[in-house]
Amino acid sequence: MTHKTIHLDKKKFELVKSGKKKFEIRLGNKDINEGDRLTIIQRDEQGNPTDNKITKVVGHMELTKNLPYWSGEDINKFGFKIIQIN
Repeated sequence: MTHKTIHLDKKKFELVKSGKKKFEIRLGNKDINEGDRLTIIQRDEQGNPTDNKITKVVGHMELTKNLPYWSGEDINKFGFKIIQIN
């Protein structure tokens, strides 16, 4: 098990913290795998990290190239990583 860190804006952070949001979609260039411990740090409105943190374990993941959120070049280069957060 590896320890990784990601950052989320306040709204997404609070949804994960409350248990309502159980997944995260990331461009597949992160080295995050099932079973990793994931520290999630809240970012403020300016994008700076705050002291608010939670730790979750990465569950099931899927890698796909069929989502329209990033440029075609980045999608082709990295793919997507959909992270279930337990």
